[in-house]
Amino acid sequence: MLEVFQELQANMELGLEETNLILDPVHRFERCTKLVIRAIDQLKGLVNSYSFQSPEEEIHYFKTVCPAFYSKHFYFTKLYAIERLKRSARKKNLRKTFNHDLKEIELFFSQNKETCDYFYESLTYRDHEFFRRDWTHEGVIEELAPVIDVNLTITSYKISLIVANEKYRVYLQDELKRLDSPGEIVDVSDVTKDEVTLGISKSFLVEEIVALQLSGLIKVNGEPASLAWLTKKAEQLLNTDLKDFKSLDYANRGRKDITPLLSSMIKKSNERANRLNK
Repeated sequence: MLEVFQELQANMELGLEETNLILDPVHRFERCTKLVIRAIDQLKGLVNSYSFQSPEEEIHYFKTVCPAFYSKHFYFTKLYAIERLKRSARKKNLRKTFNHDLKEIELFFSQNKETCDYFYESLTYRDHEFFRRDWTHEGVIEELAPVIDVNLTITSYKISLIVANEKYRVYLQDELKRLDSPGEIVDVSDVTKDEVTLGISKSFLVEEIVALQLSGLIKVNGEPASLAWLTKKAEQLLNTDLKDFKSLDYANRGRKDITPLLSSMIKKSNERANRLNK
């Protein structure tokens, strides 16, 4: 059953990765929320028709599998609400909202110190108490009830919030920095008059953009650049159209050699090093 959970999570992650091509953050996070809710529904269906084969399997599900799904739901729900607010709220009200949510996060961590310590220290001595069906969650927040598994343990729920709040705190801190130091990224097409064109196929360019995003080599406002940001900048710099990015990426993943450009670059780099080191 573990393999089924892993496949479901991998499909969810792939869907979330593809949303990076949606430039409008409201639409992107709305799509993310729907993808996670769908995955949670599938997860609940699997568990409702399955009997855990051992206490250890049950503990793994509630300790590791559940939080991987629910934490994303909590996180993207928050981001969707904030991005919608940013469309109409004034700077003063945004700052007030960001600071309020940051205080709520700190209050959560303070009130749940025991669970936080257990999670961060990777402890196991109370697993049978924290991650078994007998310890179900009570008092689920009303607006989250449609996606909460009735068998989700209170500790699973709290760990999901710990993970979500960690990411949400970083997001809020970055938003406050933008309010304090507003500035737009310089459009590379404005700083050079050189004629720059694409010297490889668009399939190779897509392969390179995906590799750059996964490596986290480029940071934007302290976070790894998204596929959408990298794609936009590649279009501007190379004067090319990548509206078919998604279909090109799909085709690349089906190739016998998934990374021919990267393989060629590694080969040429090794040849250069060997030549210069002689």
